[in-house]
Amino acid sequence: MSGLLIGFFKQFFLPLGFVALLLIITLFLIKNHPKTATWLVLICVVIVGVFGNPIFSTFFTRSMEWRHMPVTAGTQADAILVLAQGTQPADTPRQRVEVQEQADRLIYAATLYQQQAAPLIIISGNSSQTASGRTLLLELGVPIDAIQVQDQAKNMREDAALCAPILALLNVNHILLVTSAIQMDRAYFVFRQLGIEVTPAPTDYHVTLQDWETLTAWDWRNTITKLMPTTQAFDQSAAVLWEYVGLAFYRIKAFF
Repeated sequence: MSGLLIGFFKQFFLPLGFVALLLIITLFLIKNHPKTATWLVLICVVIVGVFGNPIFSTFFTRSMEWRHMPVTAGTQADAILVLAQGTQPADTPRQRVEVQEQADRLIYAATLYQQQAAPLIIISGNSSQTASGRTLLLELGVPIDAIQVQDQAKNMREDAALCAPILALLNVNHILLVTSAIQMDRAYFVFRQLGIEVTPAPTDYHVTLQDWETLTAWDWRNTITKLMPTTQAFDQSAAVLWEYVGLAFYRIKAFF
């Protein structure tokens, strides 16, 4: 039930769902309350214009992603804990596990393992993502006895709660936490509640140094082009907003 409520809230709180809700309300008001309906349409235009603006989206995304940077060479821990996502199982017509951007998490975890940052990789998530993730790690050369799986989690809080007994059983006191940079701050906060040492190891960045330097150079031709809203910028801004909301929710809940 809680998952359904969160899903419903997410659909209508994030910009696209909120705009859709306002437009539905506008349809009911346009005949008898035209001024109110006009204001609602203007609000929708502003929301789309701001959140869909590539310049705003880049600033907004950077504000979340650049809070943590990849680990430095030589960093070591007892285990690498990766939040699995971004893989597609080898289901017909796919011939093998296929990957999306978020699968960078698994690739980075394998890279850290091969750099001897930790002797063990723990994959956490749902059963589909962890199964595909395990297959991908094996294809990347990680031995089967160096992989542990937690496959019952439905959200990040469950990732942490269900990993806790595994970490205790394996006597893991320090983890390299691998996830997408955009959600690292939330993940770092949640896993620190376990009372162990957590070193953030983010990957899957959407804003690079080159992106940032290009944006802040303020070339007028580039700036004018980026003033027009795009669906990619809109989706990215919405994802960052959800991370801020989720982080605030977890911090508030930690007090109760």
